[in-house]
Amino acid sequence: MLLLVWGFKVFYKVLDTGTFFCPRCGGDRAFEHRVGKKWFRLYWIPLFPCSGPINEHVRCTTCQGMYTLQALNHPTSNQLSSLLLDGVRGVLVHVLRAGSIQSPGPREIAVSEIQAHGLPGYDDASLQADLDVVPGDISGLLTNLGGQLAGPGKEDLLRAAVRVALADGPLTDLERNVVNSTGAILGMTQAHALGVIAMTEQSAQR
Repeated sequence: MLLLVWGFKVFYKVLDTGTFFCPRCGGDRAFEHRVGKKWFRLYWIPLFPCSGPINEHVRCTTCQGMYTLQALNHPTSNQLSSLLLDGVRGVLVHVLRAGSIQSPGPREIAVSEIQAHGLPGYDDASLQADLDVVPGDISGLLTNLGGQLAGPGKEDLLRAAVRVALADGPLTDLERNVVNSTGAILGMTQAHALGVIAMTEQSAQR
């Protein structure tokens, strides 16, 4: 009696590879972008596909976790760090432009803040270069950054802006407008932003 052993199994094809932020690992990991097809098997040998593409997903090669393609929309840690640095530099340049560009106190604080955010080699010459090239409208950058930062990250950026503005005296109307609009574009409520600004001003007076 001839015993036929047959069945179906899904086999996956790797469409792309790269690096993404793995939610399960909590860090940057290698990924495989895979899509499956159901194959007919006879005696465990796949003979032909019998379905269209199915179960397209991203798989972490470290933890083997599988996610929808939307996982690739989340920036990697390196990308987020770069985005944050661009945001910090842009905001502080706008604060300086609203106050006294050449005043040494605010410039020193701005350089110190940018160094603390991940650019240890940043100096006054770097700041001057940013003052010359940062565009007048950075709302797109801040909107993107605000969508990625949690509340504490937004507060930290706003405090840095206020500290720069306070380096040569109380906030002017122009400086306050820049700081307020920064909080709004980052997605902070008005009450939240005003609270952070007020607490930073109080700390500077002690």
